[in-house]
Amino acid sequence: MSLESVRYRRGSLQVLNQLLLPQSSQYDSVSGVREGADAIRTMKVRGAPAIAIVGSLSLAVELTSNPPQQTAELLTFVRESMERLVGARPTAVNMKRAADELNAFLSREAEKPGVTVQELTDRVVQWAESLLEKDVRDNRLIGDLGAQHILQTTNAPAGVVILTHCNTGSLATAGYGTALGIGVWNPAFDVTPHELITGIITEHGVFRPEELRDGLSQGK
Repeated sequence: MSLESVRYRRGSLQVLNQLLLPQSSQYDSVSGVREGADAIRTMKVRGAPAIAIVGSLSLAVELTSNPPQQTAELLTFVRESMERLVGARPTAVNMKRAADELNAFLSREAEKPGVTVQELTDRVVQWAESLLEKDVRDNRLIGDLGAQHILQTTNAPAGVVILTHCNTGSLATAGYGTALGIGVWNPAFDVTPHELITGIITEHGVFRPEELRDGLSQGK
């Protein structure tokens, strides 16, 4: 059974303290953005997908316990909070993408006639929660599609050996992972030479490199 990197219910967030692994599996409470940024900065949480989830949910937890009273206050708080979270690990591209998407989403919602600050706050919380759900859903799709593709395109009665790298395990994601089954040796973090890549596995399907852009566009 894979470890959960994140435990969340509305108003409560806990992250697995990866600094203590493998000797101890300890979950630390995150009550708001400051603690979320600290967990990211100190590498209690690792992996770009998990960082974006923890950062966004730390915002949701703080908004649930201490909601702003004015729309302008909410807009400012969300913007500054996301800036703090992005700055905690600037190389985590998923966090920057989440910040840009949330700020754009909130700006659009705030322009709708008659919307209240409470409604806007609820929508931000729901948006953050949807990231958690989407990450698990995408992980399962990537794992399933990858397994099907490998089994269909190989002829290896004795089984196959698969090398994975980067964000494939449950600890780097919302808790499921994209490559499971997870007898593993990790000699290095590296980049595969492009001429060796024959297929790219995504939540929308498996594509040859030259097909990727068109395939993902159609998948959206």
